[in-house]
Formats: sequence, structure tokens, C-alpha cells
Amino acid sequence: MAITTGMFQICSLGVVSQMVLRNMELGFTREQATFTLSLVACIGLVGSFFVGYMDERLGTKKSMVFFGIWYALSLLANATENTILVYVSIFMIGMSIGGSANFTTSLVTSVYGRQGFSKVNSVIFPIQGAVSALSFVVNGVVSNITGGNLLYTYIIFAGVSIVSSLIVLVIDEHRFNRDWQQGQSSARS
Repeated sequence: MAITTGMFQICSLGVVSQMVLRNMELGFTREQATFTLSLVACIGLVGSFFVGYMDERLGTKKSMVFFGIWYALSLLANATENTILVYVSIFMIGMSIGGSANFTTSLVTSVYGRQGFSKVNSVIFPIQGAVSALSFVVNGVVSNITGGNLLYTYIIFAGVSIVSSLIVLVIDEHRFNRDWQQGQSSARS
């Protein structure tokens, strides 16, 4: 759980930390690139609500798989450097950045429920933080190898998002969730 949610955070942290530079690579002025970062933050507010709604309706596991594919597509759209796709990617990335943090608690709650959340999250949260900090390693290594070209970070983060979606497929979504199990027993009765 810590790895898959941390991997989504790798994408978010990695993209946000170099978005202004990346947009300037794409031909934006510094002011436009900075404005775009602010715009992404505002779109992220909507993204957070949307992902929360999706999580509530579809379940955490299905939402995370859909989200991972969405995030990967948004990053790949940006990597095309096609003007129209870059603008579409700005919206999609904003939705993704806002939504990725939702899973840090909803996955733990889904698997362990209210009773186990505190104990489990106290272990998962620091691991997730360590995993997400790897975004700086990716940005730094790619920047050094390519002479500062950040295009490849988007491609790598798209791959990270897909791998995270695959990892979530092996998680038993309600394995230790006594609340969910009691609800299932009541529904059968």
C-alpha cells in the first residue's frame, strides 16, 4: 500500500517540482509557466473532489487503476509536445495532482477500516513519504543525463503511474476491514 500510493505521489511531486521549467521548455514565458502552475493547483481542487467521489462510488481499487491510467495518459500527452495535447495535459495533470493524495488515506481505510487505520497508517505514511521523495532522484538523474531536458521525466512518471496501477491490482481491498466485513454479513442476512 505504501509503495503504490507513494508511486502516485512520486508523479505528483516530481511534476510539480519542475513544472515551471518544463513549461518554459515548451515555449511558455516565465509568467505563463508560473500562471500554469497556479492554474494546475486550482484544477487540483476539483480533481481532489472528483477522485474522492469516484473512490466513494467505484471503490478504492478500481478508482486507483482508472486514476493511474488517466495520470499516465496526461503525462504522455504532455510528452508529445503537441500544443493542443499540452493544454489538455495541463487540465489532466491538475486533476491528477489534486486526486493523488486522496489515495494515501483511502487505500489504508479500505484495506484496514476504521479500527486498523491509526496503527497501519503510522507505518505506511513514513514509507510512502520515503518512496515519494524518489521523485527528486528521478528529476535529478534525468536532468543530468539529458542536459536539463525534462521531457523524459514525464515519460518515466507515466511508467511509474502504470506500474502503480498494476501493483494495486494485487491488493486485497477489504482484507482486514472489519467494518466492511460486518456490512457484507449484514447484507447477506
